[in-house]
Amino acid sequence: MKIKNSPASCAVALFAVLFTVFFMIYIASYEEEGEFTQMGDSEFYVTPQGKIYALIPSGGKFELKGARADKFRVLASGGYRGRNVGADESAVYCGNLAMIGLDPTRARAIGNGYLTDGRVSYFCSDVGERNYELGGISEAVQTAAYALLGADKPQSYIYKIKRVSGVNLTPILGFGFAAGGASKGGKFSENSDADDKKGVQDGAQIGGDKGGKKAYFEGEELEGADADGLRYVRDARGQTSDFYVTDGRNVYFKNSRLAVKFTAGLHEAAYFSGVRYLLEPASGVVYADGNEFAPEFAPYSLPFGVFGAHAYHLLFRGKDGIYFWESKNDGESGELKRTAADPFTNEISPLAGSVFVSDAQAYFVQSREIWSRGKSGKRLSSRRTELFRLKTSEQWRKIGLVRNGVYGAVYANGDKIYYFDALGTQQGIGASVYEIADVAAIEALTRPYDPSGQNISGADIRKMIKEERLVAAQGELVFEAVTYYESGETYLFWGVAAFALLAGVVSLALGAIKRAKWLKIKKK
Repeated sequence: MKIKNSPASCAVALFAVLFTVFFMIYIASYEEEGEFTQMGDSEFYVTPQGKIYALIPSGGKFELKGARADKFRVLASGGYRGRNVGADESAVYCGNLAMIGLDPTRARAIGNGYLTDGRVSYFCSDVGERNYELGGISEAVQTAAYALLGADKPQSYIYKIKRVSGVNLTPILGFGFAAGGASKGGKFSENSDADDKKGVQDGAQIGGDKGGKKAYFEGEELEGADADGLRYVRDARGQTSDFYVTDGRNVYFKNSRLAVKFTAGLHEAAYFSGVRYLLEPASGVVYADGNEFAPEFAPYSLPFGVFGAHAYHLLFRGKDGIYFWESKNDGESGELKRTAADPFTNEISPLAGSVFVSDAQAYFVQSREIWSRGKSGKRLSSRRTELFRLKTSEQWRKIGLVRNGVYGAVYANGDKIYYFDALGTQQGIGASVYEIADVAAIEALTRPYDPSGQNISGADIRKMIKEERLVAAQGELVFEAVTYYESGETYLFWGVAAFALLAGVVSLALGAIKRAKWLKIKKK
């Protein structure tokens, strides 16, 4: 997949970025720490003039218009979360945004980001996020108006707020989740796995008809969910997912109900490059952050592992091909890509690390980046995840683990001995499989781990590679998954224009700062 950006979009982005720089330079003269006093350990600040400001991560401080410092209080129930909720006599605020309709005299925090006054309820996130509704051009215009004309500061970042349709809410599970009515709060049998299996065998939903309580995530109702049965989906290691939940029948990703139904085998299969993958192994259905893989190519499986030590793409085996999910820039959507026809006829079994065996032949996964140099300088051209066939003659023999398997393993095949790496490219190990050229390295690699002694390190392994005691294995390329990146040559003009515009912007910013300081002195 080629990542493209049009010149027009680059111009808009450039305009927005430069004015953001202008904005940051300008407000630096105002947002000095000495002019604000933090209210306890909250995210609210008061000025000597009695104004209240809310700090929003990445966005800075925003004024609570009309809020009175002498009447303002923080509604946090203690701890880190909830420090961005406060109230005065006229309104309740999530950051600097008023939650309309919420009575400040009766409002209280009930947990998991929810507040209520008994009649009206709201969800208030404690994580600042980009305000995409503002738009790049609008943000630039508002920033210029704020800096030059004294208009309101643009709301580039916000705390998400959502009015909830239900009342009598009870917090369940973790942050963002709540139940409507007198929910039991998501309490389940200690033997949840046994309950899951029994529910599937009996054809009954677990908790599905026990209470009929509505469930909410970040203020939005989970369609068809029963709060009494709601719980997190688990991953392959038994750990709970952060965003996939089930009530024993329906399955949800954040606020979205998925088409797949809950089974005992359903689990979060991987968290790879910021994407969470859900797998139902019986049907081979897969989701990437709630986006279903094309059903016509199901069933899908993950024969090449889920760890990215030597991979830029998570490879799936599906009908008639090998596939991977390519996320888009917004982080919420993407596209299923077919990288090659399926070269295997039988099962694929893991050996160790990035090495696999099928039909008595060995394969290994490896990644690399392609960089090119042009008029605009060095740039990333593509990222590739490649599958190689390794020529072998006999059965594999395990020699030992490297630092208890955390760093990798050593295997032999015929008269050759290999190091299978688990550290990855991020640790400066460029290949996934190395042939050991120095037999002395075998003992160093497989020496038992000593908690109180000196053990082999990543630096030691990199040194062995540099000294060619470990030599990258050569194999026959079977297929590769590729993400291409657009050439920067066409944007050389925009770079030159950006420099010229930036110089003008900085000059304008410095002039504005001088005028602002002069006005401050004049007022005093």
